[in-house]
Amino acid sequence: MRDYQITLACRNYDRTQAIVRGLVKAEGIELKVLEMNSVPGMFSGFFRGEYDVSEFSLAELVYCASRGNDEFVGIPVFPSRVFRHGFIFCSPSSELRGPQSLQGKKIGFPRLVQTATIWIRGILIGEYGLSPKNIQWYAASVHHWDGGQDIGEIQPRDGSVIHWLERKGNDDNESAELALSEGRIDALGTTQFPTAFSGGDREVKRLFPNYQEVEASYFKKTRIFPIMHVVAARKAVVDRHPDLPGKIFGLFSKAKRWGRKWVRMDPSLSLVWKNQYLDEEEETFQGDPWAYGLEKNTHAISQFLSYCHDLGISKRELTPRDLFAPSTWELAEEP
Repeated sequence: MRDYQITLACRNYDRTQAIVRGLVKAEGIELKVLEMNSVPGMFSGFFRGEYDVSEFSLAELVYCASRGNDEFVGIPVFPSRVFRHGFIFCSPSSELRGPQSLQGKKIGFPRLVQTATIWIRGILIGEYGLSPKNIQWYAASVHHWDGGQDIGEIQPRDGSVIHWLERKGNDDNESAELALSEGRIDALGTTQFPTAFSGGDREVKRLFPNYQEVEASYFKKTRIFPIMHVVAARKAVVDRHPDLPGKIFGLFSKAKRWGRKWVRMDPSLSLVWKNQYLDEEEETFQGDPWAYGLEKNTHAISQFLSYCHDLGISKRELTPRDLFAPSTWELAEEP
């Protein structure tokens, strides 16, 4: 049987580098890999049908699946995971001292249907007791791909009211950053460092100065390392090639094993105590922080789905299995 052609879009992480460089293969697939630099651009291209398989927003997958849009089929591979306590920043005009001081304040985000936004909101409400009804929630847009401010079918179930940020700057991130620096919001939850913070502006500060300690405590309590991105395939392609989800799972698993060895062995990384740090990380996580497979990630995905339901991102309640190809439900990585 001839190999079939698949186009895959993903970012070049250490755990995907072997795919991008063509060092690992999926048997039976002639793979064209597109290395993506822009996350919104990667997601938008997938929505436009420019590739068959893509690293994808977990929030957008939930949004689509809950509305009966089965155009995308999830594969339980999670290329991007990030703790988000360290990505909540304070306004120069506020005197915030910890998460409880956000009660009654204005909190902004670049986008509403954004995985980081949903995790940050959920953690502030669930872990720190903020009342969603007593916060003024702001966003610059709804989705990654269109920049629109029509909330449409998103109806929060927890009493939240969504307000819109004035569109300024070049994109949603810049609109949200400007709202923070101009004092129109008190805090910003985001996916990247605000320009003012990166530039050394001491007036823009983290809500959690000791964020690494806080994040480690959060993991110890919840056993959750928040998932940001998932891998998804176009359903029409999976219908033609039912073995595709399993082969993609195996491909990413091989690439991750290669990447973890590379991080340990490559002398080009400018980290003095590299292996000591990796040892400490493995002890904290009691194993692989980047585990693939549904079984090892059901707990984190279930929590995320609960947050999505409260905010109205999901139109109906979902289970983790609702997001993924049935052929992948029992898949697990090789030791």
